[in-house]
Amino acid sequence: MSRPTAKLVLFDVDYTVLEPGEVFAAEGYRAIGERYGLRLDPSRWHEAERAAYEVVKRRRAELGATHDEGAYHAIADAVINALGGGPPAAVAACTAAVVAEWVRLENFALYDDVLPCFERLRDAGVRIGLVSNSSHDLDEIVASFALAEYVALTVASVEVGLAKPSPAIFGVALQRAGEVLGEPIMAGDTVMVGDSVEDDVKGALACGMGAVLLDRAGRYDLPFPTIRTLAELPALLSL
Repeated sequence: MSRPTAKLVLFDVDYTVLEPGEVFAAEGYRAIGERYGLRLDPSRWHEAERAAYEVVKRRRAELGATHDEGAYHAIADAVINALGGGPPAAVAACTAAVVAEWVRLENFALYDDVLPCFERLRDAGVRIGLVSNSSHDLDEIVASFALAEYVALTVASVEVGLAKPSPAIFGVALQRAGEVLGEPIMAGDTVMVGDSVEDDVKGALACGMGAVLLDRAGRYDLPFPTIRTLAELPALLSL
């Protein structure tokens, strides 16, 4: 399911380019909870993942595509309670601690397949952008992970006020790309790559862009171009 080579490839950030560290996994939550007297049960991690999914779904239904500044707090709270919870004050303190860890870039790393993929795209003359619903400072990410030689533009929902899958954030990305490249970049010249079916794939397709689902865990069987690793992306783009 390849497509013609794009002029611009946009990447989601969290779980696509950046891999969250162990502090955000079951044992990490258990350890943070222990600081506040909580006995969180890592064996309930699948329940916690479902709880996080449901809270995101509910908040999206309430807020639409508006940037959700409180998303990480709500997710952390849902996860902690699904893992066993405890006294409200201790849960609140634990939630705040998890959110504080989320904003620290030292708790993240580039996936191993990112730089080889970026190098391949750059060498083929394809420009790269980052488009994220995260509250992370994307320019700080570019600087901290030495991505400046690859990434031509960044767009975050916190600055636009609207999040993927809103057409607005994709429109800003195209406008910014045109400014950087000195020529108009059309939706048809662009491919979005990310781990979210709704935000990245369906959002981009609705704007006339190409889209590729990055399914690292092999969870989906959908009628979209899908890859398990970014190492597969260049071939999919006919590079």
